[in-house]
Amino acid sequence: MIVAALDSGMRWGEMIALRWADIDRHRHVITLRGETTKSGRTRQVPIATVRFLSVLDWLRLDVSGQNKPDDAPVFSNEVGEPVKYFPRTAWETTVLRAHGIAPTWDRAQHALAPQAVAAFKRIDLHWHDLRHEFCSRLVERGVPLSQVRDLAGHRSIVTTERYDNQTFEPLQAASKKLDDGKTFAAGPRQPVKFWSISPKPASQTDEADAENDPADEGLDGGEGQNRTVDTTIFSRMLYQLSYLATRWDEPSS
Repeated sequence: MIVAALDSGMRWGEMIALRWADIDRHRHVITLRGETTKSGRTRQVPIATVRFLSVLDWLRLDVSGQNKPDDAPVFSNEVGEPVKYFPRTAWETTVLRAHGIAPTWDRAQHALAPQAVAAFKRIDLHWHDLRHEFCSRLVERGVPLSQVRDLAGHRSIVTTERYDNQTFEPLQAASKKLDDGKTFAAGPRQPVKFWSISPKPASQTDEADAENDPADEGLDGGEGQNRTVDTTIFSRMLYQLSYLATRWDEPSS
């Protein structure tokens, strides 16, 4: 289940609702039915890694080595019954062992000992963090946020942006693309349009002007003005500015 969460981004509820009829082994696609998803919409999830595919092939076999029926749950207990509740103890002990901590037990209470519980809280790893990791890995590999949104089943890309936790190294690499080792050279005089501020005739004012977001103050040019694409500049000017910037530390002639 950990592999499935890391390699598909499925939510816990979506995973335990899966049946083998929802999995197309030949196309490597999982269909999450709308009645089982948080958004209420049906979506498809690729089986994108060899390890995830291997896990599914292993889970498909019953105790006799035969394929389970299509209506059987993908994730079940040892006797084939569907998983209904989150296996908290198994999760906590797995997390502890992954961090090199041997779980200790309070036998009287049939639970983890207080020191083990404290260690688990210090690690502060939750099941939903696996889904977070799935989205973050995609972003780190340059997958567009719109595609991450669809893979994760988010309604809004604003939600997806929460998973865009870039490390500094990819940001450095992105910025280095500005420097290709070549000097600026003036190219053909191709017009380049940009946003500028220009007056808008009073006859064209409408109710929308009175409803401008205060956060946009200074962007719309103020009263009676609006942003329009009506000004042309030439690339030669930009190259000249870049050239002058590279000679900033030279003595003026």
